[in-house]
Amino acid sequence: MPDWRSQAGHALAVVIVLLPALGMLMLVLLVPVPNSRAGAALGTSAQVGVAATPPSPGDPPGVSATPAPALSAASAPTATAAIPVPTPAPTSTPTSTGSVDAGTDMPLGGLPGWHQIFTEDFNTAVPVGSFPGTIYGSKWGAYPDGRHDTSGNGTYYPSRVLSVSHGVLNMYLHTEIVNGVAVHMVSAPVPHLPGGAQAYGRYSIRFRADSVPGYKTAWLLWPDSGLWPADGEIDFPEGNLDGTIYAFMHYANPAGGQDWFRTGATYAGWHIATIEWQPGKVTFILDGQLVGVSTTQVPFNPMNYVLQTETCLRCAAPSDSAAGNVQVDWVVIYSRA
Repeated sequence: MPDWRSQAGHALAVVIVLLPALGMLMLVLLVPVPNSRAGAALGTSAQVGVAATPPSPGDPPGVSATPAPALSAASAPTATAAIPVPTPAPTSTPTSTGSVDAGTDMPLGGLPGWHQIFTEDFNTAVPVGSFPGTIYGSKWGAYPDGRHDTSGNGTYYPSRVLSVSHGVLNMYLHTEIVNGVAVHMVSAPVPHLPGGAQAYGRYSIRFRADSVPGYKTAWLLWPDSGLWPADGEIDFPEGNLDGTIYAFMHYANPAGGQDWFRTGATYAGWHIATIEWQPGKVTFILDGQLVGVSTTQVPFNPMNYVLQTETCLRCAAPSDSAAGNVQVDWVVIYSRA
């Protein structure tokens, strides 16, 4: 007959030996695994003048750099046929807020190392539906009516968004009913440079915006080739209109990657944002102050400048009642001298 006391002793010894291992297993199962992307995003804070590189495709919380539709000189946006006419007309009228402050007139003439090739001061008023039209059509285009924006929550509708008054280009972001569906209307004006897309340049713009939830700017240099991320992308100013302004430099690398810089400035006041794109270096300047410099895998192929204004990416679709203005006082563009 087996000795039950001997068997119990052996069993107790096995339990004693296995107990520490079982305890470690339970500890591993009970401790939550950290979210590496969220942890990196919260732990990385880009200071002015210092680039931070969030894990791909991470961006600063609430902001995301925005791939744009491909745009080339041969396929510049043109009006599309059979676009439904929104009904009813906007219930509120776009209004110009703010005025041109002293000392902020559009700069004229070249700068050391730069040759001025494009200027626009918006001196001639045109109503909604007439920009670019015959007045501005030789210098401007826009993404056509009916094209969805990056998030898919907005629709480019220059015929219902763009106008010029009081020396300001106005983008009236709002919602209208089209065929029984609420359409969040946005726009992306495109300046036409004399030689088309260019490699390297200096781009300066004076702007402001109302704090409209659900909308953003992603004013960018987009590769004429349409190859993204291989040919890179440069965005400034970018950010949600009810948030702050960022700058992004997407690496010219098929694997992606980017530098980004936080300014801390809001859209409410007038600002002058400047991109200086040179071989091996991109410099971001806001109101005369250095924001940051990127020197990593800088784009080198020709790019187009687009004032891409759209619905935000990391938030819900805008409320149907959300409406407001994004305004541009002037735009100047340079090539390398």
